[in-house]
Amino acid sequence: MITDLLSSRLHSLAGLSAASASLRVERKFGLTLLEWRSIAMLGGFAPLSLKELARRTGMDKSYASRTLSSLIERKLVLSERSDTDARGVTLRLSEEGHALYETVFADALARNERLLSPLSAEQRKQLMDMLGALTVSAKRVLEEERQIAAGEAQDEDVAVPSGAKTAAKAAAGGVDMDEVRYLVSRLNELVGAG
Repeated sequence: MITDLLSSRLHSLAGLSAASASLRVERKFGLTLLEWRSIAMLGGFAPLSLKELARRTGMDKSYASRTLSSLIERKLVLSERSDTDARGVTLRLSEEGHALYETVFADALARNERLLSPLSAEQRKQLMDMLGALTVSAKRVLEEERQIAAGEAQDEDVAVPSGAKTAAKAAAGGVDMDEVRYLVSRLNELVGAG
């Protein structure tokens, strides 16, 4: 069944987590989830270019630009000319934006604790280790797919672990690469949101 696939379960979990986070940050702090993700990335990695912020938040550049415009207008984010690119800008949090980041991040840590509460300390460590391993694997699969799409490799060139070959054959014709791509994007979101 589709619900037995890793990507289906991750999608379900990520959707539930994003929905609760979205409701919470809007209710408590007046932010959309994408505004919060932008503030969080700037709080942790500023200064960032618009392109880098869009990449880190998983937004396309035009949508990131609209999201940032709202945050700049509210004086939560500062936009300054880039020292390295005359046409570009660098983004960072204002003093008010940084204070909001600290408050919302503390709340996010508490929500994270609520989500992880059914797990023991050992289970939490195992989960994080597994997510790390899956992220590495998903990046490898994505790179392989990019090589195939660019004509630099073929499906036959991709090394598939022996157990996976049997599972893939049993899965009615193999792996759906759209599912793999979606898994990669969801894993990136999960890792980025942490």
